[in-house]
Amino acid sequence: MKKILSIFVLAMTLFLGILRAEGARVQVSSTRIAPGQSLQVKITAEGADVRFPDLQKVAGYPVENLRRMNKIESRYENGKFTSKTQKILRFEIYPQKSLTIPAFTVTIDGKKYRTAPVKVEVSRAAANAAAGGFAIRMSLDKKSVYMGEPLLLTVDAVEPINGTVAQMQYAPPAFKDFFVKPLGGERQIRQGKTTIHRLQYLLVPKKAGRLRIEPASLRVGIRDLNAPSDPFGIFGASLKWISLRSDSPEVLVKPVPAQADLVGHFQVSAKVSKRKVKANEPVNYTLSIVGEGSLEDLSDPRFDLPGVTVYSDDAVVKSTVKKGHLYSRWSKKYVFISDRDFTIPAIGLTEFDYTSGKRRKLETPSFAIQVEGGTAATAPAKNVPAGMRPQAPNPEKNPASSAKGANKKENLLEDPAYYARKAYEEKAARFKWYLLGTFLAGMGLMFLILRLWKLRGKRGGASLLGKGKHYTFDEALKILYPHINDDPEVEETVRKLLARKRGEEAAIDRKQLDRIAAHYDREKE
Repeated sequence: MKKILSIFVLAMTLFLGILRAEGARVQVSSTRIAPGQSLQVKITAEGADVRFPDLQKVAGYPVENLRRMNKIESRYENGKFTSKTQKILRFEIYPQKSLTIPAFTVTIDGKKYRTAPVKVEVSRAAANAAAGGFAIRMSLDKKSVYMGEPLLLTVDAVEPINGTVAQMQYAPPAFKDFFVKPLGGERQIRQGKTTIHRLQYLLVPKKAGRLRIEPASLRVGIRDLNAPSDPFGIFGASLKWISLRSDSPEVLVKPVPAQADLVGHFQVSAKVSKRKVKANEPVNYTLSIVGEGSLEDLSDPRFDLPGVTVYSDDAVVKSTVKKGHLYSRWSKKYVFISDRDFTIPAIGLTEFDYTSGKRRKLETPSFAIQVEGGTAATAPAKNVPAGMRPQAPNPEKNPASSAKGANKKENLLEDPAYYARKAYEEKAARFKWYLLGTFLAGMGLMFLILRLWKLRGKRGGASLLGKGKHYTFDEALKILYPHINDDPEVEETVRKLLARKRGEEAAIDRKQLDRIAAHYDREKE
């Protein structure tokens, strides 16, 4: 009985093995790859009705570039014509650790078949053999931050010094949950037998929670030294492409314990150009914020003062990184114009210091401005929240101010902002005429080019001066080489050109060369 059972088990195992081998199989581009290197997977099945599994992730990694293909193989043997159809499912993943491609269930003509699992080693030790020593890595300077606290992201693309790289194509991460600012350009660092291409980004989280940064990608074109060489050096060397992905680092973003305008440690200051002016003379006011932290997404304070016209420019933000810390400088200029005394109110901001975990209040001084010949001082307006964007004053809210401004429009010309705005409006009015003139000039130029092109065709390729084109030896060789078997005269000319390219002496008739090259050059057009 045991013997019969053993035979039955063996038969079933062989049967299942046949189903697995002949029904569906899995192939991978390599069983040893570098971290983040593209692993291409192909599932092949033979049959009229093939149903592949629905794949979203494999071994925890997202499936990318999923596509289906049909392949028909035809044979003629023993007087009979046979054909079979292969259905192929291709995709790729970018693993960071060693993994096993699991067994997939494929339904073929109503029967279910299972593929064999495939083990793939992912390690930096395999990088030299699998990816030619190339790699791309990302790292964060912090694992946990508060909302508004800056992060420093470093991307390193590793290139071996002895590599035969022809092209490197870099694609940055998708920063969908962060404000981002590149810090400078690429830095190249020599490290052992490699060159590190380093890029750094300043990140500020947009929301709280556990956020993951999408990977960066690198595509490397390596000269394929095993490819057939071009004996004449006319065609470029063939390239072997390697696709790499970095890891995807994660950061925990904690909400700020209480509402704050600034996150970091800052100093706030304000100054005015003068405190005593004539009626409608501009007063320049500068607001500055300096300290550790990010100020990229700070909203501009807004002033709304009765009887006062306020102008402002865009805020200027500068950031630097020193010893792993981000330092920022924010400044914004305002211009106040009035015909009466007024007071520029204090600006109050709430700061949350992420290094100490404490909140504090920052405040600028207020400035009383005396206007000579003006009316009595108006009561200072209350502080407007810093989270509001600057807004142009609405004349309808201050009829008296609008009336006085209408009578003294010439005084506004003392304000530089008025000149800039007026010049912009004049340029905008003239722009449509510039656009029309440019369009007509372009149409005229196109008409002229078409007429000259037709004239060139009638002259058999002659130039506008009535002389034929003179081809260099390299230009003529590239044009005539594909036609070496078309004409004995072409063959002889090509052989002479190749001889000259090798440094040998060969007499070439320039007129004959230009005539033949022009003939085949026109055929190419």
